[in-house]
Amino acid sequence: MTQGTANKTVLVVDDDDSTRFVLSRALEGLGLAVIRADDGAEVAELAAANRFDLLIVDLYMPGMNGFEVLRRIRQPDPGFLPAPRTPATVPVLVISGESHPASIANAKARGADAYLVKPLDIENFEATVRQLLGDK
Repeated sequence: MTQGTANKTVLVVDDDDSTRFVLSRALEGLGLAVIRADDGAEVAELAAANRFDLLIVDLYMPGMNGFEVLRRIRQPDPGFLPAPRTPATVPVLVISGESHPASIANAKARGADAYLVKPLDIENFEATVRQLLGDK
């Protein structure tokens, strides 16, 4: 466990079980606590009960997609991200199979701090997570 990741919690939101599993294992290997959700609609409830230091969100999911999650995080609706649990400034890493420049630009314009394209290179993923958590 590195000092920068000690006592930090990450929320992984992806509708694919295997992606959630692989990401969770990589994050736990960095010494992070991980909570998983399979739909963006679960973010509000989980954020009310937990303090997250990083959100990892897939773009295309049934129900509430990643674009809507980003909008609600960066322009909080009452009850979506109840401060001080998880502030609207929480870093967000978007992961998606979508590599089109317009989708990447759209996600970043909506407040994504980083964007990685699936399939993920785990070393690059881990380096991005460390950077977003301030553990360069």
